[in-house]
Amino acid sequence: MRKINILSLMLTASLLTTCRGDSGSGIPFPYTQEYVAGQGNIKGSVDIDFYSEIDERFSIGANKDGYAVFKDPDAAYKALLEKYSDGIKLIQNEFGLDELNKYNYFMYKAYGWQTTTGTAEEKKQAKFISGFFDIYEDSYLKP
Repeated sequence: MRKINILSLMLTASLLTTCRGDSGSGIPFPYTQEYVAGQGNIKGSVDIDFYSEIDERFSIGANKDGYAVFKDPDAAYKALLEKYSDGIKLIQNEFGLDELNKYNYFMYKAYGWQTTTGTAEEKKQAKFISGFFDIYEDSYLKP
């Protein structure tokens, strides 16, 4: 009976990993290649230097489908929270959103471009947040 339970647990873990579409990292579409606009299967024309100059945690690569993704999405997300808190607060307050988390970021992506209140710096941060999540989501959503 104990062997059956262990085999069941192993099968369940294997199925969960397979269903996620990755090797256990929790990121379905991780960084697998360098992002060089116009080369190979690369999609779009993201200015990767712009992001990496702000913070190296914003370093961009590409997923297997050629879409720009952060090389380490968790580190990039933490950097966003540290560096862009004023923009996050502006979006949250102006549009009555719940506190930002990894499950409601799409609302911040949609509204960051639309802010009309706040200082020039806060609005600049809010626009960056929209662009950030446009890249961030490509690690988790199939285009």
